[in-house]
Amino acid sequence: MKTIKLQVPMDQTIRDGLEKRAKSLGFDSAQAYIRFWAKAETDGRRVNLDEDNWGEPSDIAAKRINQLAEEAIKDHESGKLKSYTSSKKLLEDLNNEIS
Repeated sequence: MKTIKLQVPMDQTIRDGLEKRAKSLGFDSAQAYIRFWAKAETDGRRVNLDEDNWGEPSDIAAKRINQLAEEAIKDHESGKLKSYTSSKKLLEDLNNEIS
């Protein structure tokens, strides 16, 4: 794949607004957001990032989700499921699991 640069002159306020919008959507930069948009346009796909409708899960996915939920309920009832009083404690535990 050959990579090229595309320079688009624009007003600073528009660029700043685009950066803010991109970050609010989970992109790390306006550039990443534009690359995503350009690829979707090239493929003929229309994406609506403001819509959070993934539809219904497949039967296999629903079965897996229900099984995981049942296991979590059983673990909670038996005292095996960890619980946290703050996000900081959760992140500390996750970091300890990784180390």
